[in-house]
Amino acid sequence: MKPATFIVWPARGSVLPAAVAIIIATIPARAGETVGVTLADQGMESMHMDLSTDHIKAGNVTFNVTNSSQNLVHEFVVVKSDTPIQAMKYNQDEKEVDESSLEVVNEIDDIDPGKSGTLTVKLEPGSYVLLCNKAAHYKLGMVNHITVTK
Repeated sequence: MKPATFIVWPARGSVLPAAVAIIIATIPARAGETVGVTLADQGMESMHMDLSTDHIKAGNVTFNVTNSSQNLVHEFVVVKSDTPIQAMKYNQDEKEVDESSLEVVNEIDDIDPGKSGTLTVKLEPGSYVLLCNKAAHYKLGMVNHITVTK
C-alpha cells in the first residue's frame, strides 16, 4: 500500500477534508472471507473435513484447502443446497453423491496427499455443503456444512 499523500490548500481552505479523502482512498477494499479447510483421514476407516468456521458473510470467499492424508487423494466440492447432508442424493453403485442433481458452485479436483489448493468463489447468502466426492469418501464423513449470511 502506498503511503498517504497530503495536499495543502491555501490558508483559507481546510486541509482536513482533503487529507481524510486521500487517506480513505488509500485503504484497500475488504478482501472477503477466508475459510481454512483440512481434509483428514485414517485411511478408508475414518474421514472428516474440518473448517476454521461454519458461518461467513456473502461475497468473495477463499477456501484454503489442505489434504493432510498420508496416502489418499481428495477433492473439495462447494455445493449450494438447503438439503440436509444425510438427505443428499447418493449413487450407491458409484459410491458418490449424484453431482448432476446438485448446484455445484466450483471445486478443486485431485488434491494429492500432503498438498494444498485454493479456491475463491462468490457466494450468495444461503446454505452450502462442502464435500469430497471420491468413491465412498462422502459416506465415510468427508463432508461439512457452511452458512453464508448477508
